[in-house]
Amino acid sequence: MRKNKLGYYFAQEFLKNYLSILLAFGLIIWITQAVRLLDLIGEEGNSIKTYFLYALSVMPKYFSKISIVIFFISFFVTIIKFQEHNELNALWFSGLEKKKFINYLLKSSILIIAILIIVRSLIIPYCSNYSRYLLLNSGIGAIGPLIKQNNFSNPLKKITIYVGKKNQINELEDIILFEENTDIKKTIIAKSGVLINENNKNLLVLVDGSIQEERKDKKISVLDFDKITLDLIQYNKKAVDYYKFNEILTIELLKRLNDKNNSQYQNTVGELNDRIIMPLFIPALILLTCSLIITNKEIINNNLLKILVFTYGIAIIIISEILLEFSSKKIFASLLLYTAPLLFLLINWILLNYFLNRENIKS
Repeated sequence: MRKNKLGYYFAQEFLKNYLSILLAFGLIIWITQAVRLLDLIGEEGNSIKTYFLYALSVMPKYFSKISIVIFFISFFVTIIKFQEHNELNALWFSGLEKKKFINYLLKSSILIIAILIIVRSLIIPYCSNYSRYLLLNSGIGAIGPLIKQNNFSNPLKKITIYVGKKNQINELEDIILFEENTDIKKTIIAKSGVLINENNKNLLVLVDGSIQEERKDKKISVLDFDKITLDLIQYNKKAVDYYKFNEILTIELLKRLNDKNNSQYQNTVGELNDRIIMPLFIPALILLTCSLIITNKEIINNNLLKILVFTYGIAIIIISEILLEFSSKKIFASLLLYTAPLLFLLINWILLNYFLNRENIKS
C-alpha cells in the first residue's frame, strides 16, 4: 500500500511539473502568436469577437507542438528533484525495486501516448477546422481597414476597389470599383463616397458617378447617378479554397491513403505521422530519464550523467523531428520514423539494464 502511495505521489509531482511548464511555455508562444494575429482586425477587418475566438481555437495547436519536449524536460526535472530531496531513496527503502518502478512508469506512458494521440488526431484538427470556419463565416467585418489609399484592393470576392484618397473617417475620393460575375462585368466610377455601418451592415455610399456594364454579348451600357448605396454583405471575404493539412480530419486523411496516385499522398503520410507516430517516442524518453536513478557514483559521475541524459534526450527529439519533416517527402524517411521509437526504446532499455546490473554487482 505504501509503495502504491509513493508511486502515485511521484506521478502527481510529475503531472504538476508537466502541466505548469507546458502552460508557461505554451502561453508565451500563444501570446506571441496572438499579437501577430492582430492583423486579423487591422488588416483583414474581422471583429474583435472573431479575433479572440480564432486566437483561442489555435491555442491547442501550439500546446501540442511543444508537448513532447516539455514532457521530457518535466520528467527530467521531476527525477532530479526527487533525487535531491532523497525522495527516491524513500521509494527504494520502502521495498520498491527499481525495475518495478520503471515498469510502472512504462505502463503509465501508454495512457499518456493515448491522450496525446487523441489530442493530435481529434482535438487539434477540429480546432484548426473551427478556426478556418470562423474566418469564412464572420462576414466581411469592417471594410475600412481593408481599403488602401492610392492602391487597388481586392479583399472581397468578385470586386476590386481603387481609392485615390481616404481619410480617417472613411471618406473616399476618386473611386473605381470593378465587379466581375459570370454573366456581366461592371465598372463603377465615382468622384467621392463614404463607408458607413448601419444596422450592422457595411454600406458603401457613392456620389456623382457612372456604372458601366458589359454583358456576354459584348454590349456595353452606361448609367449615370448622383448617389447610390451598395450593400457589401453580398460580397464574401476572399478565402483560401483548399484546406491546410492540419485542418483536415484524421478520418479523411486515412481515406486519402487509399489513393496512392494523389499528388499530396506524401504530405498526407507526413501529417498522419505527426499525429500518431510522434507520441510513440515517449517510452524511449522515459527509459532514458530513468538512468538518473542510478545511485552508485562509482559507475558514472552524477553531474556527467545528467548532462549525457539531457543531451541524448534532446537529440532523440531532434532526430524524430527531422525524420518527420522528411517523411512527407520520402518513403524511406517514413520507414525510419516508424522504426525509430522501437529502436531507441531497445537501445535505452539495454543501456539502463546494463547500468542497473552493474550497480547491483557493485553494491
